[in-house]
Amino acid sequence: MQHFITTLLLIACLQFQVKGQNPLSQSTQVEVGVGYIQPQFRKGAELLRSKELRSKGLSYYQDANGNRKAVGSYASPNGFNLSIAYYKPIKRVKGLMLGSIVRNAQTGSNPSDGGYEEAYFFNFITAAVAAKYYPFQEKNLFVKADFGMAAVLTKNRFINSANEQNFFHQFGIGSATGLEVGYAISPWANKEKVIEFKLGGQLANTRVEVNGIGDDNWQFSAFYLGGSFIF
Repeated sequence: MQHFITTLLLIACLQFQVKGQNPLSQSTQVEVGVGYIQPQFRKGAELLRSKELRSKGLSYYQDANGNRKAVGSYASPNGFNLSIAYYKPIKRVKGLMLGSIVRNAQTGSNPSDGGYEEAYFFNFITAAVAAKYYPFQEKNLFVKADFGMAAVLTKNRFINSANEQNFFHQFGIGSATGLEVGYAISPWANKEKVIEFKLGGQLANTRVEVNGIGDDNWQFSAFYLGGSFIF
């Protein structure tokens, strides 16, 4: 994904010879967005171990004899994504804007039989520098790319052998890249205020400290679709 983002930005920089420029790229933008997001777990000993437990319908809690309670099947973690961003036009490169973006994803799932007693939550935040590019003068199609810091926080909820509600948290930090494509419409008289419809993806690598493992390198991705209000 990083090579693709680099290529995308290079193409954007080569467009300065184009005479036309999309009007949306000529004014400072503040963006507030919301959407649906679903993470995918790729690498990490503990990340994949807990994923396997959920796929088998087993509780995260293991008793002294090594037994785990069957809690039923888990749906794939999913949830919502909130974002806020700020972009300024780059006068020398037509259609290109640079800025920053912060995203907060809150996802999780419950087993079919565990009820409120069992659950898995996977939340992450990214803060990045970002580029936004409008390749056409008269069509409000745009692409975005970003790179920055990532922080991940997971929570396993379960019942222990004393029938008490317990929680196990894990936290890590690292880096993330993102890519997004979308289209903007303006139903108002003020054409600088627009609504964006977009889909995108993120790829993150974080280092998480795990009991019995130490530093565990997690890699996960996420795909999302949603909308933003630009003013």
